[in-house]
Amino acid sequence: MLFTNLRTIIRLYGILATLARYDAEPLSSRFFPLRVLTWVVGLLPGVRRLRRDLSHGARLRKILEELGPTFIKFGQALSTRMDALPEELGMELKKLQDEVPPFPFEKVRTIVEADLDGPVGQFFTEFDPVPVASASMAQVHRAITRDGRDVAVKVMRPNVETVVEQDIRMLTSLANIIDTHVPELQRFQARRVVEEFAVTIRNEMNFLVEGGRAQKFRDNFKHDPEMHALEVIWPLTSRRVLTLEWCDGIPIDELTSHPELGLDATKISRNIITSFFKQVFRDGFFHADQHPGNIFVRADGTLTILDFGIIGRVSMRDRVLLAELMRGFLDRNYRKVAEVHLTAGFVPRHTNMDEFEDACRQIGEPIFGQPLKEISIAKLLAQLFKVTEQFEMPVQPQLLLLQKTMFTLEGVGREINPELNMWLLAEPLIRDWMLENLGPLGKIREAKERVQKINHSAAMLPDLLYNGLERLATDRLRLHIHSSSLIRLERRLGLGFQRQASATTGGTLFVGAAIMVSAGMSAWWYGPPFVLAAFYFLRGMRPVR
Repeated sequence: MLFTNLRTIIRLYGILATLARYDAEPLSSRFFPLRVLTWVVGLLPGVRRLRRDLSHGARLRKILEELGPTFIKFGQALSTRMDALPEELGMELKKLQDEVPPFPFEKVRTIVEADLDGPVGQFFTEFDPVPVASASMAQVHRAITRDGRDVAVKVMRPNVETVVEQDIRMLTSLANIIDTHVPELQRFQARRVVEEFAVTIRNEMNFLVEGGRAQKFRDNFKHDPEMHALEVIWPLTSRRVLTLEWCDGIPIDELTSHPELGLDATKISRNIITSFFKQVFRDGFFHADQHPGNIFVRADGTLTILDFGIIGRVSMRDRVLLAELMRGFLDRNYRKVAEVHLTAGFVPRHTNMDEFEDACRQIGEPIFGQPLKEISIAKLLAQLFKVTEQFEMPVQPQLLLLQKTMFTLEGVGREINPELNMWLLAEPLIRDWMLENLGPLGKIREAKERVQKINHSAAMLPDLLYNGLERLATDRLRLHIHSSSLIRLERRLGLGFQRQASATTGGTLFVGAAIMVSAGMSAWWYGPPFVLAAFYFLRGMRPVR
């Protein structure tokens, strides 16, 4: 416990130092200790030049990159929330780089042998010690299995789970501070974002989850000509090791550099858009990180997608609403668009439909005034999300992730095919899907599914009634009121006083140490107060149990 707390204090001190070096607004202006440290660090000439040469958004991006894997992933997650972020900041976060030096092969061997329960030679005849890719969470090696299959082996970085859990606790504390003390960012719902992010990154640290997603994607596309989904080699896959068939092909952003391959850029760009709309509307399960580095083109022009760390799901209800929204814009029926928002509960019942229709028209008409090939579905959705703020529309995380992925794919498609017309490709796909699912056959299928659910529930009804009557007869049907809520309230009150005392003590130590630094005193003098201040701040942030 002592060493865990010490590591946490050191980590916290490193985070504070990084925030101070780059002057992380608005936090540095909101919290006095960080403001003092930012001022002290800013006295150094190199730091002043660094701050002057970088914009606020670029400084935040550099902070996240320096703080490591958890913060890089968190910044990438934030980049999907373009509704709540300034545009300049959102674009900077999209530039986050997740490339780090590889870790030694001896550690790779140790992890593989521990997880697969045997020496590497028992499972692979060849295992290249030099990784083909290295990121903050894992690295990938090429290998050949005992049955002669060419595979890619993805191996988790050692101790990454410990660092991530430690950072999640700190992000949670920081989110609580933002939600409480930074009013202009409260609509962003930082605490909720961190909770969703924690679930996502914990899934990314479990390769059994990623393997299951890759398998589901392969099952969905086993009969489609646009996509070749990689096979998961399950006997050689574990929590920290993921083995997939080797991907033969080139990254899609290198397509124009290989004219000798004779690949049809128009066909490939259509495959990108067609496969994406199948993921969203047909399957309700889409790869949400389709940047150029994750999309490969095979010799026959089919696509392969890597890295299923981030996926999105769209319920049938949301698919119907999204299809009706896009049909409304395609037909320039802005009243329909407004009514879909109201029916879905995206805007309150008291919303003035005439005003909302006018707002939708203001979005659609300028866009449709452009040449058709330049119309962006993703930009249209982004503008729609921004306009609906004034009509009290709550954030729709699943649609924002979809919009972010669509924005990325449009850019990828138009990079290799400037004449790509996403609207012409999307329109027949959406109309066919709506006809199949909302037409007569779709209604019959829906009715059949409902009858099956009713039959299932009816079969369970006698047992439920019997159990209920038995509990009533034996006096076991009663309301239980637990005292845990009262105990939790008492703990919260006590913790509030302790936090106040810790904040006062920590602030006093921090200011004293900062004065010593500005006076040019030795680190032997100001180091201990800084560490103690970090300890008291951390003590004040501990959660209620």
